[in-house]
Amino acid sequence: MEQTLPLSVHVLTLNSGRTLARALESVKGAAEILVVDGGSTDDTLDIAKRHGARIIPQNDRMEGVTDFARIRNITLEAATQPWIFILDSDEYASPELFAEITNIASSTEPVAFLVPRKYVLNGTVIEHASTYPNERIYFFHRDAVIGWIKPVHERVRVKSGIPITRLKNPCLAPLPPLREWKEKNERYVRIEAGASRGQGWLHWFKRILHTLRSRLIAAIRIFFIWLLPHQGKRLPLAYEWARFAYGWRLIVETCPFKR
Repeated sequence: MEQTLPLSVHVLTLNSGRTLARALESVKGAAEILVVDGGSTDDTLDIAKRHGARIIPQNDRMEGVTDFARIRNITLEAATQPWIFILDSDEYASPELFAEITNIASSTEPVAFLVPRKYVLNGTVIEHASTYPNERIYFFHRDAVIGWIKPVHERVRVKSGIPITRLKNPCLAPLPPLREWKEKNERYVRIEAGASRGQGWLHWFKRILHTLRSRLIAAIRIFFIWLLPHQGKRLPLAYEWARFAYGWRLIVETCPFKR
Protein backbone atom coordinates (compact mmCIF):
# COMPACT_ATOMS: atom_id res chain seq x y z
CA MET A 1 0.00 0.00 0.00
CA GLU A 2 1.34 3.42 -1.01
CA GLN A 3 2.27 5.57 1.98
CA THR A 4 0.66 9.01 2.05
CA LEU A 5 2.38 12.19 3.12
CA PRO A 6 1.30 13.69 6.50
CA LEU A 7 0.30 16.86 4.67
CA SER A 8 -2.94 18.83 4.48
CA VAL A 9 -3.27 20.89 1.29
CA HIS A 10 -5.64 23.87 1.53
CA VAL A 11 -7.29 25.33 -1.58
CA LEU A 12 -9.90 28.11 -1.83
CA THR A 13 -12.16 27.82 -4.85
CA LEU A 14 -14.92 29.57 -6.74
CA ASN A 15 -15.64 28.33 -10.27
CA SER A 16 -12.04 27.11 -10.50
CA GLY A 17 -12.71 24.28 -12.92
CA ARG A 18 -10.23 25.52 -15.53
CA THR A 19 -7.23 25.26 -13.23
CA LEU A 20 -8.12 23.07 -10.25
CA ALA A 21 -7.20 19.67 -11.71
CA ARG A 22 -3.68 20.87 -12.51
CA ALA A 23 -3.30 22.26 -8.98
CA LEU A 24 -4.47 19.07 -7.27
CA GLU A 25 -2.41 16.79 -9.53
CA SER A 26 0.69 18.69 -8.44
CA VAL A 27 0.21 17.63 -4.79
CA LYS A 28 -0.72 14.00 -5.43
CA GLY A 29 0.35 11.90 -2.46
CA ALA A 30 -0.80 14.32 0.25
CA ALA A 31 -2.88 12.59 2.92
CA GLU A 32 -5.51 15.34 2.89
CA ILE A 33 -6.82 17.94 0.47
CA LEU A 34 -9.29 20.50 1.82
CA VAL A 35 -11.20 22.50 -0.79
CA VAL A 36 -13.04 25.45 0.74
CA ASP A 37 -15.59 26.40 -1.88
CA GLY A 38 -17.54 29.63 -2.25
CA GLY A 39 -20.51 28.21 -4.16
CA SER A 40 -19.08 27.06 -7.48
CA THR A 41 -21.54 26.48 -10.33
CA ASP A 42 -19.06 24.91 -12.78
CA ASP A 43 -17.31 21.53 -12.45
CA THR A 44 -15.07 22.61 -9.56
CA LEU A 45 -16.69 20.31 -7.01
CA ASP A 46 -16.67 17.31 -9.36
CA ILE A 47 -12.95 17.80 -9.96
CA ALA A 48 -12.30 18.12 -6.23
CA LYS A 49 -14.20 14.90 -5.50
CA ARG A 50 -12.33 13.00 -8.21
CA HIS A 51 -9.09 13.95 -6.51
CA GLY A 52 -10.30 12.79 -3.10
CA ALA A 53 -10.69 16.26 -1.62
CA ARG A 54 -12.87 17.04 1.36
CA ILE A 55 -15.14 19.96 0.49
CA ILE A 56 -15.93 22.64 3.06
CA PRO A 57 -18.48 25.38 2.28
CA GLN A 58 -17.28 28.94 2.84
CA ASN A 59 -20.77 30.10 3.85
CA ASP A 60 -20.47 33.04 1.47
CA ARG A 61 -19.40 33.37 -2.13
CA MET A 62 -15.77 34.28 -2.70
CA GLU A 63 -16.73 37.16 -5.00
CA GLY A 64 -18.40 38.71 -1.95
CA VAL A 65 -15.69 37.75 0.56
CA THR A 66 -14.34 40.60 2.66
CA ASP A 67 -12.09 38.56 4.98
CA PHE A 68 -9.91 35.87 3.42
CA ALA A 69 -8.11 35.26 6.72
CA ARG A 70 -11.38 34.10 8.29
CA ILE A 71 -11.87 31.56 5.54
CA ARG A 72 -8.29 30.31 5.78
CA ASN A 73 -8.73 29.87 9.54
CA ILE A 74 -11.78 27.67 8.90
CA THR A 75 -9.55 25.40 6.83
CA LEU A 76 -6.77 25.45 9.40
CA GLU A 77 -9.17 24.31 12.12
CA ALA A 78 -10.45 21.48 9.90
CA ALA A 79 -7.00 20.07 9.12
CA THR A 80 -6.15 16.62 10.46
CA GLN A 81 -2.50 16.47 9.35
CA PRO A 82 0.54 18.03 11.08
CA TRP A 83 1.93 19.77 8.00
CA ILE A 84 0.01 22.44 6.04
CA PHE A 85 0.60 23.56 2.46
CA ILE A 86 -1.41 26.44 1.01
CA LEU A 87 -2.10 26.22 -2.71
CA ASP A 88 -4.07 28.77 -4.70
CA SER A 89 -6.52 27.14 -7.11
CA ASP A 90 -4.90 28.80 -10.14
CA GLU A 91 -1.36 27.81 -9.15
CA TYR A 92 0.50 24.51 -8.89
CA ALA A 93 3.52 23.09 -7.10
CA SER A 94 6.52 22.43 -9.29
CA PRO A 95 7.73 18.80 -9.08
CA GLU A 96 10.90 20.04 -7.40
CA LEU A 97 8.91 21.96 -4.80
CA PHE A 98 6.71 19.00 -3.92
CA ALA A 99 9.78 16.76 -3.62
CA GLU A 100 11.28 19.31 -1.22
CA ILE A 101 8.06 19.38 0.82
CA THR A 102 7.97 15.58 0.89
CA ASN A 103 11.44 15.41 2.40
CA ILE A 104 10.62 17.99 5.08
CA ALA A 105 7.25 16.51 6.07
CA SER A 106 8.91 13.48 7.65
CA SER A 107 10.04 15.80 10.46
CA THR A 108 7.93 16.71 13.51
CA GLU A 109 9.78 19.93 14.39
CA PRO A 110 7.52 23.03 14.31
CA VAL A 111 8.92 25.16 11.50
CA ALA A 112 7.49 27.62 8.96
CA PHE A 113 8.75 27.99 5.41
CA LEU A 114 8.68 30.81 2.90
CA VAL A 115 7.65 29.41 -0.48
CA PRO A 116 8.94 31.30 -3.54
CA ARG A 117 6.60 31.86 -6.46
CA LYS A 118 7.29 32.30 -10.15
CA TYR A 119 4.88 33.42 -12.82
CA VAL A 120 4.12 31.41 -15.95
CA LEU A 121 3.04 33.20 -19.13
CA ASN A 122 1.89 31.30 -22.21
CA GLY A 123 3.51 28.14 -20.88
CA THR A 124 6.91 29.74 -20.18
CA VAL A 125 8.23 30.29 -16.67
CA ILE A 126 9.07 33.95 -16.03
CA GLU A 127 12.58 34.04 -14.59
CA HIS A 128 12.79 37.79 -13.90
CA ALA A 129 10.16 40.03 -12.26
CA SER A 130 10.33 42.96 -9.86
CA THR A 131 8.41 41.04 -7.17
CA TYR A 132 10.76 38.04 -7.04
CA PRO A 133 11.40 35.98 -4.95
CA ASN A 134 7.71 36.68 -4.21
CA GLU A 135 7.80 34.60 -1.04
CA ARG A 136 4.86 33.68 1.19
CA ILE A 137 4.68 31.51 4.32
CA TYR A 138 2.62 28.81 2.62
CA PHE A 139 4.17 25.69 4.14
CA PHE A 140 4.33 25.14 7.88
CA HIS A 141 3.85 22.74 10.76
CA ARG A 142 0.46 23.20 12.42
CA ASP A 143 2.12 23.78 15.80
CA ALA A 144 4.24 26.60 14.35
CA VAL A 145 1.42 29.08 13.75
CA ILE A 146 -1.36 30.90 15.58
CA GLY A 147 -3.64 31.57 12.64
CA TRP A 148 -4.30 33.81 9.65
CA ILE A 149 -4.59 37.61 9.80
CA LYS A 150 -5.45 40.45 7.35
CA PRO A 151 -8.66 40.37 5.29
CA VAL A 152 -6.89 40.57 1.91
CA HIS A 153 -3.34 39.54 0.98
CA GLU A 154 -3.73 37.48 4.13
CA ARG A 155 -0.74 36.08 5.95
CA VAL A 156 -0.21 33.48 8.64
CA ARG A 157 0.96 34.56 12.08
CA VAL A 158 3.90 32.47 13.27
CA LYS A 159 4.37 31.73 16.96
CA SER A 160 7.17 33.52 18.78
CA GLY A 161 10.48 31.65 18.65
CA ILE A 162 9.52 29.47 15.68
CA PRO A 163 12.20 29.45 12.97
CA ILE A 164 11.22 30.68 9.51
CA THR A 165 13.34 29.41 6.64
CA ARG A 166 13.16 29.35 2.84
CA LEU A 167 12.39 26.63 0.36
CA LYS A 168 14.51 26.56 -2.78
CA ASN A 169 11.95 25.56 -5.39
CA PRO A 170 8.95 27.60 -6.53
CA CYS A 171 5.23 27.34 -6.70
CA LEU A 172 4.16 28.24 -10.24
CA ALA A 173 1.48 30.85 -10.95
CA PRO A 174 0.15 31.02 -14.53
CA LEU A 175 -0.82 34.59 -15.39
CA PRO A 176 -4.25 35.26 -16.88
CA PRO A 177 -4.71 37.72 -19.75
CA LEU A 178 -3.84 41.23 -18.66
CA ARG A 179 -7.48 42.35 -18.61
CA GLU A 180 -8.45 39.56 -16.18
CA TRP A 181 -5.46 40.35 -13.97
CA LYS A 182 -6.51 44.01 -13.75
CA GLU A 183 -10.07 42.98 -12.87
CA LYS A 184 -8.75 40.75 -10.07
CA ASN A 185 -6.68 43.64 -8.72
CA GLU A 186 -9.77 45.87 -8.77
CA ARG A 187 -11.62 43.34 -6.59
CA TYR A 188 -8.75 43.46 -4.10
CA VAL A 189 -8.86 47.28 -4.13
CA ARG A 190 -12.55 47.22 -3.19
CA ILE A 191 -11.91 44.78 -0.33
CA GLU A 192 -8.98 46.84 0.97
CA ALA A 193 -11.05 50.02 0.78
CA GLY A 194 -13.82 48.41 2.82
CA ALA A 195 -11.38 47.08 5.41
CA SER A 196 -9.77 50.54 5.78
CA ARG A 197 -12.98 52.33 6.79
CA GLY A 198 -12.60 54.08 10.11
CA GLN A 199 -8.83 53.55 10.38
CA GLY A 200 -8.01 57.23 9.95
CA TRP A 201 -5.27 59.37 8.48
CA LEU A 202 -2.31 57.76 10.26
CA HIS A 203 -3.14 54.38 8.72
CA TRP A 204 -3.43 56.03 5.31
CA PHE A 205 -0.09 57.86 5.59
CA LYS A 206 1.59 54.58 6.56
CA ARG A 207 0.10 53.02 3.43
CA ILE A 208 1.53 55.87 1.32
CA LEU A 209 5.01 55.39 2.79
CA HIS A 210 4.82 51.62 2.28
CA THR A 211 3.66 52.05 -1.33
CA LEU A 212 6.35 54.63 -2.13
CA ARG A 213 9.05 52.39 -0.70
CA SER A 214 7.87 49.21 -2.42
CA ARG A 215 7.32 50.91 -5.79
CA LEU A 216 10.72 52.61 -5.67
CA ILE A 217 12.39 49.25 -5.04
CA ALA A 218 10.34 47.70 -7.85
CA ALA A 219 11.30 50.50 -10.27
CA ILE A 220 15.00 49.98 -9.55
CA ARG A 221 14.64 46.24 -10.06
CA ILE A 222 12.76 46.71 -13.35
CA PHE A 223 15.49 49.08 -14.56
CA PHE A 224 18.20 46.48 -14.03
CA ILE A 225 16.06 43.59 -15.28
CA TRP A 226 15.62 45.33 -18.63
CA LEU A 227 18.98 47.14 -18.80
CA LEU A 228 21.20 44.13 -18.22
CA PRO A 229 21.26 40.95 -20.32
CA HIS A 230 19.52 38.01 -18.65
CA GLN A 231 18.86 34.40 -19.46
CA GLY A 232 15.19 33.49 -19.34
CA LYS A 233 11.98 35.42 -19.91
CA ARG A 234 11.22 38.76 -18.24
CA LEU A 235 7.77 39.69 -16.98
CA PRO A 236 6.26 41.98 -19.67
CA LEU A 237 6.23 45.64 -18.71
CA ALA A 238 2.43 45.81 -19.10
CA TYR A 239 2.08 43.41 -16.15
CA GLU A 240 4.69 45.31 -14.15
CA TRP A 241 2.83 48.57 -14.79
CA ALA A 242 -0.45 46.97 -13.68
CA ARG A 243 1.15 46.30 -10.29
CA PHE A 244 2.18 49.96 -10.02
CA ALA A 245 -1.35 51.05 -10.92
CA TYR A 246 -2.77 48.73 -8.26
CA GLY A 247 -0.65 50.35 -5.56
CA TRP A 248 -1.72 53.87 -6.48
CA ARG A 249 -5.36 52.84 -6.77
CA LEU A 250 -5.14 51.56 -3.20
CA ILE A 251 -3.89 54.95 -2.02
CA VAL A 252 -6.72 56.79 -3.76
CA GLU A 253 -9.52 54.44 -2.73
CA THR A 254 -8.46 54.13 0.92
CA CYS A 255 -8.06 57.89 1.44
CA PRO A 256 -10.25 59.05 4.37
CA PHE A 257 -11.66 61.79 2.13
CA LYS A 258 -13.26 59.03 0.02
CA ARG A 259 -15.11 57.52 3.00
